[in-house]
Amino acid sequence: MNYIEYVKNNPKLATMRESTRYPGLFVLKYKRNVFYDNLWDETLIEMRGRVIDSEGDTVISPFTKIFNRFENGTDIDRDERVVAVDKINGFMAGMTYVPSIDEVVISTTGSLDSEFVTLAEQHLGRLKPMVKSAFLSKDLNYTWLFEIVDETDPHIIKENPGAYLIGARQNDEEVYVTDAIFESVLDGAASYWGVYRPKWCVGRFSDITEAMKTYNREGVVVYGLESGISLKIKTPFYLTSKFLGRIRNEKLELLLNDKQRFIQTLKDEEFLPLIDFLIANKDEVLSYGEQDKIAFVQKYLGYKNATDNLTTSTC
Repeated sequence: MNYIEYVKNNPKLATMRESTRYPGLFVLKYKRNVFYDNLWDETLIEMRGRVIDSEGDTVISPFTKIFNRFENGTDIDRDERVVAVDKINGFMAGMTYVPSIDEVVISTTGSLDSEFVTLAEQHLGRLKPMVKSAFLSKDLNYTWLFEIVDETDPHIIKENPGAYLIGARQNDEEVYVTDAIFESVLDGAASYWGVYRPKWCVGRFSDITEAMKTYNREGVVVYGLESGISLKIKTPFYLTSKFLGRIRNEKLELLLNDKQRFIQTLKDEEFLPLIDFLIANKDEVLSYGEQDKIAFVQKYLGYKNATDNLTTSTC
């Protein structure tokens, strides 16, 4: 794919921004209207922070855009064997050695220069010599993909701070794929580098979807071992925490004063006890800021420590 030509021909869909830190490297990113208006195509799904050089060659290859289950008809047969990988609630960073400038470069999904890149550097900088060595000695032309969790960047799910190795992709690889063998390789790399890994398991897709109904984490990324289909499942726990944490107090107060409307908004009868609890504690809930509101809701929902990740029993 000629990404430079694509951006020139589709200026309303994608951008190509040159880095100030690394002149000659460009970050590709789809525009917001692609997300909001569902304008995806086979090129845009590869533009979630892909970095190219002035010749159009890829130097950092992030994950292909992964859709939520049922989004754009995305689903997996209930009996298919899958790999399910715990979603870590942080921000993504890519890391690779770029021979043309003799540097290991770190990026996020939208920049090579932002404060989040600087934050990622704090967690990943010590790995740069090892990434360069892996390229030069073993010809591992990979983008190493991490989720960064930092105490200065709070999220809905409280994770242990640090870097989590969540994937690795050859820079010329057309589609990101994984299986149990590759996830085990990533486990070994994370152990060698001294970084975290998300929990993962292999099981039947229907068992994974059932487990997510009561899972108190963000969710999982699922890879079909036969179909090659990948998708995300976000848990009711996460979605409810996010909704109630980030809703404006003015709108929340309206819901707290109208129980039936609140029930229709959350769209699930299992949240009736939560709604009753919030209504009974309305004044306290409305006094909180975002993070305290999230903590209050999650305490009621039975939040467990972030170490309570995916286990083989889930599969």
